[in-house]
Amino acid sequence: MQDIAFAAGHFLEWSFKILTKLGWMPVTATSLVLFVGFVYWLMLQGRYNKKAKAAGTLA
Repeated sequence: MQDIAFAAGHFLEWSFKILTKLGWMPVTATSLVLFVGFVYWLMLQGRYNKKAKAAGTLA
């Protein structure tokens, strides 16, 4: 059991070293993906609202 815990700890330590070398790139990429997804969702919501308003089902 201890071997598994140490292996997981070494893996996490190794992965965090990679993240620190990447700098702000992971944060920027995540923010960009979230922003694009938010804009896409708003566009779809606008279409759904237009369709509901035309059908008279908009609450």
